[in-house]
Amino acid sequence: MTPKKALEFKGRMLSLTRARILDPDPAAITAQLQAFARQLPQAVKGMPVMLEADTAVDLDAVLAAMREVGMQPLGVAEGPLATAALSYGLAVLPADGAQRARTAASSVEPAQSPAPARCPARIVTDPVRSGQQIYAADGDLVVLNTVSAGAEIAADGCVHVYGTLRGRAIAGARGDALARIFCRRFEAELVAVAGVYAVAEQMQGELRRQAVQVWLADGKLRIERLDV
Repeated sequence: MTPKKALEFKGRMLSLTRARILDPDPAAITAQLQAFARQLPQAVKGMPVMLEADTAVDLDAVLAAMREVGMQPLGVAEGPLATAALSYGLAVLPADGAQRARTAASSVEPAQSPAPARCPARIVTDPVRSGQQIYAADGDLVVLNTVSAGAEIAADGCVHVYGTLRGRAIAGARGDALARIFCRRFEAELVAVAGVYAVAEQMQGELRRQAVQVWLADGKLRIERLDV
């Protein structure tokens, strides 16, 4: 007799935010999380997060602060947080590409590997409305219309928005640090490339309402005007 199937496994992309701890002071971390949650409550509530750090921190205090604002810490990157994370039942995941590159730089030059195969771009012609989430697996996402506030678009490759971007845009969702975001009119709530993100309060100024591109340079997010 064939036993009754109890589980069914399905592949699913999870848009995971990497939060790197720059200052181990729990008070500073709590204050920034609370400010972030006030500005983007929809983005923060239920946000799955992976923690990264280069030094030991009070993991208990950090987890409590994240959960208080509605985030869901799921795991930590390999490194100083790994041992403590296991006692909290958190996953320990591989460090991102930038961390691995820094570690390998002092040893041996890595061999060149072929670029991953890409699927055809996913093209969206309708407006992306508040509350919608659109994801392009293994390729680029092209939106020919407006992305409303409260909407989220993401791609493993690049993201192109030929209307106004008011919501959240995530490129390199599975860690491709070469991915970029291109936008005709920039009014975003949040942009991210390979887990490195910036929110609206960090993106005020002359670039608002302009055509821009967003990419990573030396692990830092760059936003510059795109002449079109």
